[in-house]
Amino acid sequence: ALAQRGLIEPVAVRVEREPSAPRVAEPAAPPVLTAEQATALAAIAGARRDGDLRPILLHGVTGSGKTEIYLRLVAETIAAGRGALVLVPEIALTPQTFARFSARFPGQVAVLHSGLGAGERFDQWERVAQGRTPIVVGARSAVFAPVRELGLVIVDEEHEVSYKQEESPRYHAREVALERARRAGALCVLGSATPSLESYVQARTGQFRHVRLTRRVDGRELPAVEVVDMRAEMVAGNRSIFSRRLTEALRECLARGRQAVLFLNRRGFSQFLLCRECGHVVRCPDCAVSYTYHAAPAEHLRCHYCDALHPLPARCPQCGGPYLRPFGAGTQRVETLVQELFPHARVRRMDLDTTARKGAHTALFEAVRRGEVDVIVGTQMVAKGLDFPNVTLVGVVAADSTLHVPDFRAAERTFQLLTQVGGRAGRGADPGRVIVQTYQPDHYSIAAARAYDEDGFYRREAAYRRGSGYPPFAALVRVLISGAEGAPEMAKVVAQTVRQCAAGADVSVTGPAPAPLQRLRGRERWHVIIKGQGDGPRQVAMAAREVWRPLIGRGVSVAIDVDPVSLL
Repeated sequence: ALAQRGLIEPVAVRVEREPSAPRVAEPAAPPVLTAEQATALAAIAGARRDGDLRPILLHGVTGSGKTEIYLRLVAETIAAGRGALVLVPEIALTPQTFARFSARFPGQVAVLHSGLGAGERFDQWERVAQGRTPIVVGARSAVFAPVRELGLVIVDEEHEVSYKQEESPRYHAREVALERARRAGALCVLGSATPSLESYVQARTGQFRHVRLTRRVDGRELPAVEVVDMRAEMVAGNRSIFSRRLTEALRECLARGRQAVLFLNRRGFSQFLLCRECGHVVRCPDCAVSYTYHAAPAEHLRCHYCDALHPLPARCPQCGGPYLRPFGAGTQRVETLVQELFPHARVRRMDLDTTARKGAHTALFEAVRRGEVDVIVGTQMVAKGLDFPNVTLVGVVAADSTLHVPDFRAAERTFQLLTQVGGRAGRGADPGRVIVQTYQPDHYSIAAARAYDEDGFYRREAAYRRGSGYPPFAALVRVLISGAEGAPEMAKVVAQTVRQCAAGADVSVTGPAPAPLQRLRGRERWHVIIKGQGDGPRQVAMAAREVWRPLIGRGVSVAIDVDPVSLL
């Protein structure tokens, strides 16, 4: 009515939704580079000037200042009128990375990941597509961002398996990044303290340029690593999940007003619920894996594969006995034990159960940074790129947990996790300390992590992979057949078809066989593995698909996974 009377004039104003991010105090001037950083930056810039656009493997120990090199490369890129794409492996890492880049390049950075709301994602995507923001920071899906005049692609923590999209369409963001850079005539930088064996081998053979940073900035020492043999703890009568050394180190850390990180790659209170009378383990009927026991917010069982909840049974479903007990340890149990041992300590848990809510990661990071948390108990998300200067102690509660996974990359992932989580310690003025608890102290992945012997580990792992015919010395394709019914029969058809198409080709075919996780979300799972050189396995799988596709029964799915990161 007021507008009709000419008293006011409506004006449409576009307001873009801006994702929240923690504030980072960026110094007035960029920090002075160390000699190693300056040499690395000069080598990368020189290669770019000379037109050598081979991918760069920036191989630097934790805390060596890789991010500052990223920032300098981005500055050079946008000064030349081109765009930059920066990938991080987890949504949890995007707020701090976005904040760091936004502080250096105000108003020039967009953030993209699947955790944004639909409106936020639309606004960020549009800003990039219109060329209003030349820099994009994001997780896996950001690799497809429409950056104009792409001149630089950075893949931080390039070794992380979370860069692989496990659902259709299956893709590996690192491989997409390499291809996007190649097509755009852009430089691709892969950064990691623990590169994937694939990238390490390509760097050693000259397909990638290998740029190394062997020292931390400001002359800080890498944390001392101590391995505790839990078998000896058992012999000494210690039945706790904490060794005596770790308990004492926690006490010293808290007494000095410092922070500690305790790492355990298992959510929940205990790993499984077992009947002490008949030995039965309570399992999820849809997934054929053990339920995980959770003590909070109320006692219950949860399947960490299909997320099904089950009330805690009073008696064993198998024998009816009353002696059901939780065994093993999860992050909830570690959190509870720390609170029992140190009642005045402020303990926070960082896993999928505590960080599912939007903004929970950022809130926790800020609480740690403000000194409101004494002990962080977490799963592998605490190992990925977090920078807390007051953390001086890292305890790895069960280093063996990733070793016994039926996967050819188990040793590599164990080495990477131990090195990465240990790298969270000693990033400030005080030296760091890492205590690794294990029942296999002599395993080569654990021994190499203790000694910071990266080259020794990669040599041994490469020898194993070469001898076994696994990547990066062979190409691998997995055909996964799943269904509530009919999967075993269809798996036989797929295997027969693959073998027919492989006749005369230099490939080997294994299976059909039950997948290690044979039942998941009510569907039985079988797989066929194709190994060979070059593009041979993929070509065989694609040819076989044309034959088996019309034969797929109702309710059965057949998926081809090229270069799988897991065979579970």
